[in-house]
Amino acid sequence: MSASQPHEPEVRPPALQPVDLVTYYTEAGMDYQAWSRKFNMHFGFYRWGMNPLALERMLEEMSRQVFRRLALRDGMRVLDLGCGLGAPTRTLIAEHDVAATAVTKVEWQIEKARQLSAGAPARGSVEWKLGDYTALDLPGGAFQAAFSIEASCHAEGAEKEPFVRECARLLAPGAKLVIADGFMKKSVGLPRWYAALLAYMNRSWAVERFADLAAFRACLERHGFTEVTAEEISWRIAPSVLHVPRVTLEFLLGELFVHRKKLTGVRWGHVAACLIAPLVGLGRPYFGYYLVTAEKTR
Repeated sequence: MSASQPHEPEVRPPALQPVDLVTYYTEAGMDYQAWSRKFNMHFGFYRWGMNPLALERMLEEMSRQVFRRLALRDGMRVLDLGCGLGAPTRTLIAEHDVAATAVTKVEWQIEKARQLSAGAPARGSVEWKLGDYTALDLPGGAFQAAFSIEASCHAEGAEKEPFVRECARLLAPGAKLVIADGFMKKSVGLPRWYAALLAYMNRSWAVERFADLAAFRACLERHGFTEVTAEEISWRIAPSVLHVPRVTLEFLLGELFVHRKKLTGVRWGHVAACLIAPLVGLGRPYFGYYLVTAEKTR
């Protein structure tokens, strides 16, 4: 391009109002059972030697990869921020002698999580807590570890500052924070078709926007976190992503033709977003899936 030619306009995802979080999970939350019989409401982690056809094992492996980075010890108090129906927390307390507090702002998920956990063998314990993970009525500095699996994306802003600020308040010095989620590598200059797909997916999944990775890391450091690392694991989640078309087709056939149910607009949006997600993930220059680890300043 010559110096006299105008620059290409920056293309950002259209500013669409996302579906309300509580509405989304109230209407579409149980649909996640088609993805995971244990309600692991996230993508999986493929480790070499695993069977890529065994979806549930990969979903549980994602939780275990997060826990490995928390440097857990017996007796720790651990936060699950945005627990959904609690599958990662159930895995956590089954394998570790820790006291977990699992937080969601969706009231029915608390009761369902309790039902799913009833009678399950556990080394540790769990308190299911209703609350907004950006403003919790919990004491400051009381937790030795915290994690969030595909939930921090629901917080506001490119930096997710309300989420990061509350993590900084709740964690004790030396505590580890681990986030597993999608992040924007760049948010400007997106191709128009890609920006449109991303905007539709965000809106349908009750996400204002995914965090900008650089801004998120800077926000962590600004709020007193050190040793911030971001491991891109996009290829590690790819085998689980390849299950999306099959699971979605089976779900639609079951709901529409076997059970003869009608889907609400929110549920149709969820289905469409699931099919769009692999296309968004292919935009490697713009988007990636990361494990972000940080330590609260000692």
